[in-house]
Amino acid sequence: NMTQNQSGTLLILGGAFGGIKRQHHAVSYAVISVFFQLWDRYVFNSWSYTFDEDGLIFYVQMYDDASAIKNTLIHYEDYHPLGFAIQSYVSTADKQEITREDLGVKKRLDFYTGRPVLEILDNPIDDPEYFQAFVSAIEKHIIGSEKQYVLGNLSLYGYVAAFTKEYACGVFGPNHRGMDPQMNFEKFIYVLRVYYKEVSKMTRTNLNNEKSMVDFQKNIEKAMQQELLTQKSFQYSVYMTTTILYAFLNSSGYKDILIQIKNLHKNLKNSLPKDSLDRYKIFDTGFKDGFTHYIPFYQKNKSVEGAFMNILSRYDDASIITDSGKQNLMKVQFLAKNLKLKEDKWIELHRFCISTGIYPYDSTIVLANTVILDLIQRNYLKIKIALEG
Repeated sequence: NMTQNQSGTLLILGGAFGGIKRQHHAVSYAVISVFFQLWDRYVFNSWSYTFDEDGLIFYVQMYDDASAIKNTLIHYEDYHPLGFAIQSYVSTADKQEITREDLGVKKRLDFYTGRPVLEILDNPIDDPEYFQAFVSAIEKHIIGSEKQYVLGNLSLYGYVAAFTKEYACGVFGPNHRGMDPQMNFEKFIYVLRVYYKEVSKMTRTNLNNEKSMVDFQKNIEKAMQQELLTQKSFQYSVYMTTTILYAFLNSSGYKDILIQIKNLHKNLKNSLPKDSLDRYKIFDTGFKDGFTHYIPFYQKNKSVEGAFMNILSRYDDASIITDSGKQNLMKVQFLAKNLKLKEDKWIELHRFCISTGIYPYDSTIVLANTVILDLIQRNYLKIKIALEG
């Protein structure tokens, strides 16, 4: 339908994960990463997306030659570090698909099984080892990137995990409008792209100068606002994540990150609005609840949605209190505590939040930071070496 009555080419970009759960955040991360790179390379006339049992898929309409675009995507699939994780389809305006065979390129084989990719996409693999190999290969790319991209990739991974999930509980997502009239998933993709690029510049910041760090945080938020031409505040998400990354850069070991967060927050919080300091008080203890409860729970249960429910059950989410009141926060905490290990019941909390107008935005940011810190903990030395290389 996107190419109907239009000239040009349609690119369909999705994941090449041959497993069952194609909505996994690692798959979405790979698709979004390549989507951003193509966005820098081509002029997109329009784009849309879907997020269902086939995972996250982008549909891009552009005016470039279909064969040339397919050639580019073949190069990505065969040689890009994330190429194994993506699958593309390119069609002309008259709905004629351009295939590898058309361009004289051999069939593509899956990186793990050695079978044709299109074959395993049609016949899902229920193999835990395949799933683990897929996720591990993506994480290897994140922590082994060139120095200037490591922090951006870490942040992108965390935010894709937090916002691209099945149950958002009132926060916008790929299948949910959310309670915030100023934001939706499409706008999120725009600001995420800017956020990724800006965070990738973090290593240029003077980590011994508080003003330099605060200015960097303000510049990120300003760039995000300019992207959407809005005055909407992104201060909470920017401050929470960049402070954790600053702490990591300053740390001498994983356990030292907690101490660094506490010390940094003590000095940097002067830049925050005085009437909203309670919103950031989790950093008064160096994100202790995160290190003690949220990260271990996520590592044990290996589920982003489950980790989100765990955070909702314990965290005094200021965004819920502000918009819905303390009473509704207590209801959410009670429900989340009882449902966090009952995957088939998560939809009940999701529906409750939507029907009640609850918007747990702060908990979603805490979830993003939980995913980031989990990856840092498991690969602390490798990431440090990549950043110093």
